[in-house]
Amino acid sequence: MKKWLFLLLVVGVVFCSRRVGERGGNASDPSLHKDPCAQNEYSLGSVLNAYAAAIEAEPEKWMYSNTASDFKDCSGMFIRLCEKLDGQFCDAYQFPGRKYHSTRDLASWYAREGKLTLIKDAQSNQDLIQVGQVMFYGKANKRIPKRLRLADLTAPYPNGLLAHMGVVVAVNRMDDGTLRSYTLYHGRSSGKPASRSIIRMSQNADFGNWGQPWLATASILVK
Repeated sequence: MKKWLFLLLVVGVVFCSRRVGERGGNASDPSLHKDPCAQNEYSLGSVLNAYAAAIEAEPEKWMYSNTASDFKDCSGMFIRLCEKLDGQFCDAYQFPGRKYHSTRDLASWYAREGKLTLIKDAQSNQDLIQVGQVMFYGKANKRIPKRLRLADLTAPYPNGLLAHMGVVVAVNRMDDGTLRSYTLYHGRSSGKPASRSIIRMSQNADFGNWGQPWLATASILVK
Protein backbone atom coordinates (compact mmCIF):
# COMPACT_ATOMS: atom_id res chain seq x y z
CA MET A 1 0.00 0.00 0.00
CA LYS A 2 2.84 2.40 0.88
CA LYS A 3 4.46 1.67 -2.50
CA TRP A 4 1.30 2.78 -4.33
CA LEU A 5 1.09 5.97 -2.28
CA PHE A 6 4.72 6.75 -3.10
CA LEU A 7 4.12 6.26 -6.83
CA LEU A 8 1.06 8.54 -6.73
CA LEU A 9 3.12 11.19 -4.96
CA VAL A 10 5.86 11.04 -7.62
CA VAL A 11 3.34 11.31 -10.45
CA GLY A 12 1.71 14.31 -8.73
CA VAL A 13 5.02 16.13 -8.34
CA VAL A 14 5.97 15.57 -12.01
CA PHE A 15 2.55 16.75 -13.19
CA CYS A 16 2.69 19.93 -11.08
CA SER A 17 6.23 20.71 -12.24
CA ARG A 18 5.17 20.51 -15.88
CA ARG A 19 2.18 22.77 -15.25
CA VAL A 20 4.36 25.39 -13.58
CA GLY A 21 6.81 25.24 -16.47
CA GLU A 22 4.01 25.70 -19.01
CA ARG A 23 2.76 28.76 -17.14
CA GLY A 24 6.22 30.31 -16.85
CA GLY A 25 6.05 29.99 -13.10
CA ASN A 26 9.76 30.62 -12.54
CA ALA A 27 9.48 34.41 -12.26
CA SER A 28 13.13 34.72 -11.25
CA ASP A 29 14.30 33.57 -14.70
CA PRO A 30 14.13 36.66 -16.99
CA SER A 31 14.66 34.55 -20.12
CA LEU A 32 11.13 33.23 -19.72
CA HIS A 33 9.71 36.72 -20.22
CA LYS A 34 11.76 37.96 -23.15
CA ASP A 35 10.13 38.80 -26.44
CA PRO A 36 12.10 36.63 -28.89
CA CYS A 37 11.83 39.43 -31.48
CA ALA A 38 13.49 41.87 -29.09
CA GLN A 39 16.66 39.77 -29.02
CA ASN A 40 17.75 40.94 -32.47
CA GLU A 41 20.94 42.93 -31.95
CA TYR A 42 20.06 45.48 -34.61
CA SER A 43 17.35 48.12 -34.60
CA LEU A 44 14.98 48.24 -37.53
CA GLY A 45 16.54 51.49 -38.71
CA SER A 46 20.01 49.96 -38.70
CA VAL A 47 18.84 46.94 -40.67
CA LEU A 48 17.01 49.08 -43.25
CA ASN A 49 19.92 51.46 -43.79
CA ALA A 50 22.48 48.65 -43.97
CA TYR A 51 20.36 46.96 -46.62
CA ALA A 52 19.94 50.21 -48.57
CA ALA A 53 23.68 50.87 -48.42
CA ALA A 54 24.39 47.40 -49.83
CA ILE A 55 22.02 48.05 -52.73
CA GLU A 56 23.58 51.46 -53.38
CA ALA A 57 27.03 49.86 -53.50
CA GLU A 58 26.00 48.00 -56.69
CA PRO A 59 24.02 50.59 -58.69
CA GLU A 60 24.51 48.85 -62.02
CA LYS A 61 22.91 45.70 -60.60
CA TRP A 62 19.83 47.46 -59.27
CA MET A 63 18.87 49.78 -62.12
CA TYR A 64 15.14 50.30 -62.44
CA SER A 65 13.26 47.84 -64.64
CA ASN A 66 9.51 47.68 -65.21
CA THR A 67 9.73 44.08 -66.39
CA ALA A 68 7.68 42.27 -63.76
CA SER A 69 9.93 39.21 -63.55
CA ASP A 70 13.00 41.38 -62.76
CA PHE A 71 11.56 42.65 -59.45
CA LYS A 72 13.52 45.88 -59.90
CA ASP A 73 10.74 48.44 -59.96
CA CYS A 74 9.53 50.16 -56.79
CA SER A 75 7.29 47.29 -55.70
CA GLY A 76 9.80 44.65 -56.77
CA MET A 77 12.61 46.23 -54.75
CA PHE A 78 10.24 46.44 -51.80
CA ILE A 79 9.52 42.71 -52.07
CA ARG A 80 13.27 42.02 -52.13
CA LEU A 81 13.63 44.04 -48.93
CA CYS A 82 10.80 42.08 -47.31
CA GLU A 83 12.55 38.83 -48.18
CA LYS A 84 15.68 40.10 -46.42
CA LEU A 85 13.71 41.14 -43.35
CA ASP A 86 11.91 37.81 -43.28
CA GLY A 87 15.27 36.17 -42.71
CA GLN A 88 16.51 38.83 -40.29
CA PHE A 89 13.61 38.99 -37.86
CA CYS A 90 11.83 36.27 -35.94
CA ASP A 91 8.73 34.41 -37.07
CA ALA A 92 6.44 36.77 -35.17
CA TYR A 93 6.31 38.98 -38.27
CA GLN A 94 4.88 38.20 -41.67
CA PHE A 95 5.68 39.78 -45.02
CA PRO A 96 3.97 39.81 -48.43
CA GLY A 97 5.43 37.35 -50.92
CA ARG A 98 6.27 37.73 -54.59
CA LYS A 99 2.72 37.05 -55.74
CA TYR A 100 1.84 40.53 -54.41
CA HIS A 101 4.06 42.34 -56.87
CA SER A 102 2.36 45.58 -57.86
CA THR A 103 2.03 48.59 -55.61
CA ARG A 104 -1.74 48.11 -55.71
CA ASP A 105 -1.46 44.44 -54.71
CA LEU A 106 0.81 45.31 -51.80
CA ALA A 107 -1.54 48.01 -50.54
CA SER A 108 -4.38 45.49 -50.72
CA TRP A 109 -2.33 42.97 -48.72
CA TYR A 110 -1.72 45.47 -45.92
CA ALA A 111 -5.39 46.44 -45.99
CA ARG A 112 -6.44 42.79 -45.59
CA GLU A 113 -4.11 42.57 -42.59
CA GLY A 114 -5.90 45.60 -41.13
CA LYS A 115 -2.71 47.68 -41.19
CA LEU A 116 -3.23 50.16 -44.05
CA THR A 117 -4.12 53.76 -43.19
CA LEU A 118 -5.52 55.99 -45.93
CA ILE A 119 -4.12 59.52 -45.85
CA LYS A 120 -6.86 62.04 -46.57
CA ASP A 121 -5.08 64.93 -44.81
CA ALA A 122 -1.29 64.70 -44.94
CA GLN A 123 -0.65 67.54 -42.48
CA SER A 124 -2.70 65.96 -39.70
CA ASN A 125 -1.02 62.56 -40.19
CA GLN A 126 2.64 63.54 -40.27
CA ASP A 127 3.25 61.72 -36.95
CA LEU A 128 2.69 58.45 -38.83
CA ILE A 129 5.90 59.02 -40.79
CA GLN A 130 8.32 56.91 -38.79
CA VAL A 131 11.21 54.56 -39.53
CA GLY A 132 9.77 51.38 -40.99
CA GLN A 133 6.65 52.95 -42.49
CA VAL A 134 5.71 51.86 -45.99
CA MET A 135 4.71 54.94 -47.97
CA PHE A 136 2.24 54.64 -50.84
CA TYR A 137 2.05 57.50 -53.34
CA GLY A 138 -0.42 58.49 -56.04
CA LYS A 139 0.05 59.63 -59.60
CA ALA A 140 1.57 63.05 -60.09
CA ASN A 141 -0.90 65.78 -61.05
CA LYS A 142 -3.83 63.40 -60.66
CA ARG A 143 -6.94 64.69 -58.92
CA ILE A 144 -7.58 62.88 -55.65
CA PRO A 145 -11.24 62.21 -54.69
CA LYS A 146 -12.46 64.09 -51.62
CA ARG A 147 -13.82 60.84 -50.24
CA LEU A 148 -10.79 58.64 -50.74
CA ARG A 149 -11.52 54.90 -50.63
CA LEU A 150 -9.30 51.84 -50.76
CA ALA A 151 -10.91 50.89 -54.09
CA ASP A 152 -9.71 54.19 -55.56
CA LEU A 153 -6.13 53.28 -54.74
CA THR A 154 -6.10 49.61 -55.68
CA ALA A 155 -8.31 49.45 -58.79
CA PRO A 156 -6.69 47.54 -61.69
CA TYR A 157 -4.31 49.44 -63.96
CA PRO A 158 -4.73 52.11 -65.26
CA ASN A 159 -7.56 53.21 -62.98
CA GLY A 160 -5.91 52.72 -59.57
CA LEU A 161 -4.44 55.89 -58.10
CA LEU A 162 -1.31 54.29 -56.62
CA ALA A 163 1.85 54.78 -58.64
CA HIS A 164 4.84 54.49 -56.31
CA MET A 165 6.00 53.22 -52.94
CA GLY A 166 9.01 53.11 -50.63
CA VAL A 167 10.08 52.63 -47.01
CA VAL A 168 11.08 55.30 -44.50
CA VAL A 169 14.57 54.59 -43.16
CA ALA A 170 15.20 57.85 -41.26
CA VAL A 171 13.29 60.91 -40.04
CA ASN A 172 14.45 64.42 -39.15
CA ARG A 173 12.16 66.43 -36.86
CA MET A 174 12.34 69.85 -35.27
CA ASP A 175 12.37 70.24 -31.49
CA ASP A 176 8.58 70.61 -31.45
CA GLY A 177 8.14 67.36 -33.38
CA THR A 178 7.36 68.97 -36.73
CA LEU A 179 8.74 66.87 -39.57
CA ARG A 180 11.62 68.54 -41.38
CA SER A 181 12.45 65.67 -43.75
CA TYR A 182 12.45 61.91 -44.08
CA THR A 183 14.65 59.50 -45.98
CA LEU A 184 12.94 57.07 -48.33
CA TYR A 185 14.45 53.84 -49.65
CA HIS A 186 12.83 52.94 -52.98
CA GLY A 187 13.20 51.59 -56.46
CA ARG A 188 13.15 54.96 -58.18
CA SER A 189 12.41 55.42 -61.89
CA SER A 190 13.67 54.61 -65.36
CA GLY A 191 17.42 55.11 -65.72
CA LYS A 192 18.03 55.26 -61.96
CA PRO A 193 19.15 52.59 -59.48
CA ALA A 194 17.30 51.85 -56.25
CA SER A 195 18.57 54.09 -53.46
CA ARG A 196 17.69 56.40 -50.60
CA SER A 197 16.20 59.83 -51.23
CA ILE A 198 15.69 62.69 -48.79
CA ILE A 199 12.16 64.07 -48.97
CA ARG A 200 12.28 67.63 -47.60
CA MET A 201 9.09 69.26 -46.38
CA SER A 202 10.29 72.63 -47.65
CA GLN A 203 9.98 71.18 -51.14
CA ASN A 204 7.15 68.70 -50.58
CA ALA A 205 4.61 70.31 -48.28
CA ASP A 206 2.15 67.40 -48.59
CA PHE A 207 4.86 64.86 -47.59
CA GLY A 208 4.68 63.31 -51.06
CA ASN A 209 7.41 62.15 -53.40
CA TRP A 210 8.08 65.01 -55.83
CA GLY A 211 4.56 65.61 -57.10
CA GLN A 212 3.29 62.16 -56.16
CA PRO A 213 0.85 62.69 -53.25
CA TRP A 214 1.07 60.57 -50.12
CA LEU A 215 -2.11 58.46 -50.08
CA ALA A 216 -1.57 55.57 -47.66
CA THR A 217 0.84 54.06 -45.17
CA ALA A 218 1.49 50.89 -43.18
CA SER A 219 4.19 49.51 -40.91
CA ILE A 220 6.52 47.12 -42.70
CA LEU A 221 6.49 44.87 -39.62
CA VAL A 222 3.14 43.07 -39.37
CA LYS A 223 2.66 40.74 -36.39
